[in-house]
Amino acid sequence: MKDKDYFNEVAEQWDSLVTHDAGKIDAILDLVQIPAGGKVLDVGTGTGVMIPHLCSRIGPEGEITAVDEAVKMIAVAKRKYTYHNVRFIVGDVLEVPLPTAYFDCIMCYSMFPHFKNKKAAVTKLAAYLKKGGSFVVAHSQSREDINNLHQNKGGPVKKDRLPPPDVFRNYFGAAGLEMSVEIDNDQMFVVIGRKA
Repeated sequence: MKDKDYFNEVAEQWDSLVTHDAGKIDAILDLVQIPAGGKVLDVGTGTGVMIPHLCSRIGPEGEITAVDEAVKMIAVAKRKYTYHNVRFIVGDVLEVPLPTAYFDCIMCYSMFPHFKNKKAAVTKLAAYLKKGGSFVVAHSQSREDINNLHQNKGGPVKKDRLPPPDVFRNYFGAAGLEMSVEIDNDQMFVVIGRKA
C-alpha cells in the first residue's frame, strides 16, 4: 500500500480521527505573514484543514492552489469549502505543472514527512516561489510526537519522518532559501525559508 492509498482509505473519517489546534495554526500563520491578495500553494491539502485559515489571511483577492494526490481527500475538501478563490488539483505536487516564481507562500502543513526524497522536494517546490516568498513546513504537534505517530501507525507511513531544523537548513540552502523561523519544541514544529 502506498501513502496515497492509505489516505484515500481514511479520507471520509479523517476529520474525526485527526484534530488541529486552531490557535496554533493562527500562530504559525502569524509567523509567515502572507500578504493580503497573496497566492498560496497548499501542498498535501488533505481535507482542507488550512483553507479557511489561509483564506482569512489572503482575502478575496488572493488565491489558493490546493494539491493532494489522494482523490478522496480532495473530494472531502471540495464538499467542505466552496471559496471562489480556491483551486483543487488531484495529483503529486512534484509532477503537477505549476508556474515558476508565482506563489507568495508554499505551505506544507502536517504533510512534509510523507515526501520520500525530501531535499529534492524542497528544491522543486522552491522554484514556484516568488522572490521574498515563504516556504513553510509546520506541524501543530512536536516533531517527536509526529515521528512517534508514524512509527506506531505502521503501514505505508511507518518510516515517514520529520527531520530536525538543521537538516532543513541544508535543504533550504540548497534551494536558495534562507531560514527565517525555526521552532522545534514540545508544542509545535515550524521552519520557514525565505527565497532570496
